[in-house]
Amino acid sequence: MQRRTFLRGTGAVSTGALVGLAGCAGDNGNGDDDFPSESLTWMIPWSEGGGTDTYARQLAPLMEEPLGESIEIDNRPGAGSLVGSEWLYEQENDGHTFGTVNTPGWEFTWRVEEVEAWEPADFEPISYSGVFGYTIIVNDNHDINDFAELQDAYADGEIDNFAYQGVGSDSHMISLLLRDEYDLEWGNIVPYDGGGPVNEAVISDEVPAGIATNTSAGDAVESGNVSAIVNLMDIDLPTFPDIDEITNYGDSLAYITEFRQTQVAPPDTDEDVRQEIADAVEEAASSDEAQEWAEETGNVLEFGGIEDAQEALEGTVEELEENVDFEEFRQQVEETDEEEQG
Repeated sequence: MQRRTFLRGTGAVSTGALVGLAGCAGDNGNGDDDFPSESLTWMIPWSEGGGTDTYARQLAPLMEEPLGESIEIDNRPGAGSLVGSEWLYEQENDGHTFGTVNTPGWEFTWRVEEVEAWEPADFEPISYSGVFGYTIIVNDNHDINDFAELQDAYADGEIDNFAYQGVGSDSHMISLLLRDEYDLEWGNIVPYDGGGPVNEAVISDEVPAGIATNTSAGDAVESGNVSAIVNLMDIDLPTFPDIDEITNYGDSLAYITEFRQTQVAPPDTDEDVRQEIADAVEEAASSDEAQEWAEETGNVLEFGGIEDAQEALEGTVEELEENVDFEEFRQQVEETDEEEQG
């Protein structure tokens, strides 16, 4: 098989340092006295039980008291978060409906699919509440402890298949980058419908290794059959303090493997209304209950306000375009589809 590259240039780096918690929020006088006037809907463009959903369900009950209204989680999965995003784009901009997108994965999928009806910059930033990203997990039957041993196992033909989270997804591209730029010589990549099915496949040894988020990898490791062996991000993972780092083998992949859970509102949602929601997110994220949950689970819970969320969103598409040859990737996606149909 001819090797291809999906990188434009070298030396891609993380998009910046994370913003720490600023403490409990209070009324800063910027809020709309008439908001909220009814319950709120928090749209999650992924299935229930995933990493994004887990964070939202932890924070939502803690946001209800400062807002004075209930919050309903509305899962709208499909098309790598584009189904839920399109739905959110069409909602009223009164602040009672908002959502979480995972940047840069959100922008990557939007760019691959060449969506014309809307673009990420149309949405209004609110906050970001956590950081998570990709790791590599391996079934323990294969006695593989780090990336070098995984490279050897594929090169020697001891294992062949590698699992990822859907044709055309960011994890699809990462699988190709690992092969072409990091000498991970898998013979076949196997698409699954999200992180949960990838975990199940690796746990059962249907596939020996695959890509999982650090949030879901923790659950897989608890099964007793799986180990998380490589951190594909730049941030440290408290859950896996001794895990191998992909940067030991090449350039950073954080521009595509490290996600900020960013809350956004429909276009033209008033800033004062968004500030009310951001204040509630900050109060929830800085609460003892949420911090204890983060410490116990190893999830990275952090808060950034409107300006921080705006910074997380700005320039992401441009950065991806600097690093990714999207036309080449689309051709590979088409070939993957043809192979599956054939």
